[in-house]
Amino acid sequence: MKENFLTAMASSSFRRYQQSSEALSENDLLESIKRMEPIEPIVLSKTDFHFITEIKKKSPSMGLLSEKNFDINDQAEQYTKGGASLISILTEPTQFSGSLEDLSTIAEMKLDIPLMRKDFLVHPYQVSEARYYGAHGVLLIIGMLNNELLEKMVLRCLEHDMFAILEVFNQSELDRANDMIKKTDGVIDSLLLGVNCRNLKSLTVDFANFEKLANDLPKNTICVAESGIYGSNDIKKVIKMGYRAALIGTSLMQSEDPQATLQKMKAAASKSI
Repeated sequence: MKENFLTAMASSSFRRYQQSSEALSENDLLESIKRMEPIEPIVLSKTDFHFITEIKKKSPSMGLLSEKNFDINDQAEQYTKGGASLISILTEPTQFSGSLEDLSTIAEMKLDIPLMRKDFLVHPYQVSEARYYGAHGVLLIIGMLNNELLEKMVLRCLEHDMFAILEVFNQSELDRANDMIKKTDGVIDSLLLGVNCRNLKSLTVDFANFEKLANDLPKNTICVAESGIYGSNDIKKVIKMGYRAALIGTSLMQSEDPQATLQKMKAAASKSI
């Protein structure tokens, strides 16, 4: 099979998992987590609109998004002051210039806001690894995981009191995500549903993908619009479609004043819900 971006990321991620587990066994990792201070499961209001703001130094489609003097702590602080509900930190090193150290750095700030590890995770070990480095939740890309592996990774999240965003791109992936959400009924706040309008195989963006899948979004679950959102008008559009959160990286990373940019989008959301 010809390798596309998503399969290339899966291969790279699996190699990183192997390296990490050789340095720290899964059993030792889990024992270390037992000694950590517990975290509270997230509870996000289903009537508000939430902003998941992203630390993303580089993008494979747009190149470098941060200057050499980029201050990751300042960016996270501006997101917090701007009213973000969650902060997403890219930890993928080869295409996004991220690292687990970035996650750890922000976790050490002890901000009053949950953190999410965003990466191309392919093994339950990496969920635990995210918790070890300070994350409260992870992104799980449905298109990369078979049903058995997906369930194991979701259960590992719940074991650690973490949340997960189940990311989908097409109808079949949405159906699988809906099935998983039904299976874990009773922990509904811990699972969010993300619709990406970027095809991770080709990296092309189609904003219409949000509307294409809107009719089958799960009820009583916060649904997140991911990628392709650059301003207040885009926020208003996805709210009308039924989304109650947006994951925004590029426009905030490129903004000279991320806090003000976020507050402007929040104001637009408040008028639309």
